[in-house]
Amino acid sequence: MKVFYTVSHSAFLKNRATYAFVLRELERQKVSVETTGRRDHFSKDLKRLKTNITDSEEKYRYENDKGVRQAIFRADAVVVEASYPSFRLGFEAFYALSQNKPILVLSKFRNYGKLIDQPHFFGARYTEFTLPDEIAKFIRHVEHHKLRNRFNLFISDSHKDRLEKSGKHFGVSMSDYIRKLIESDMEK
Repeated sequence: MKVFYTVSHSAFLKNRATYAFVLRELERQKVSVETTGRRDHFSKDLKRLKTNITDSEEKYRYENDKGVRQAIFRADAVVVEASYPSFRLGFEAFYALSQNKPILVLSKFRNYGKLIDQPHFFGARYTEFTLPDEIAKFIRHVEHHKLRNRFNLFISDSHKDRLEKSGKHFGVSMSDYIRKLIESDMEK
């Protein structure tokens, strides 16, 4: 399983030990981790740009944003360490949700899962003692609900038109729209 792990860039130096602790726990639980903490999401060009800072800050930020979005797209799930929240982390969490990626927001101070009502959004207030269990619980959830069954379906032109319109209206793919209808039916 691939996890994208992101942390606050502005609080990185002050909280490096905390971020590293969460990263070690994710890796201990045998998931493949791509993280902003190690800048794994940077392309080779961006790594070169960061070491040769003669290029503009705007280009660096744009390339960083592009790398983060691509890493989220590649991941099966996203973990955010938000003890020191930032606008950037909020955007990354929103982007992950828009891609229907399960997201776990960890914090030493509050459970953000109680603030946002989304089926793929989980939060946990953690300590060094509880972190392994919180991550294991999230990983089990992701593995259980990961899409792994393919289903082919023949539909009429009018059904396809309706799916396309509904998908555009809700900003999701046709497949995601069908899954949402099924999930809604299952909740009844």
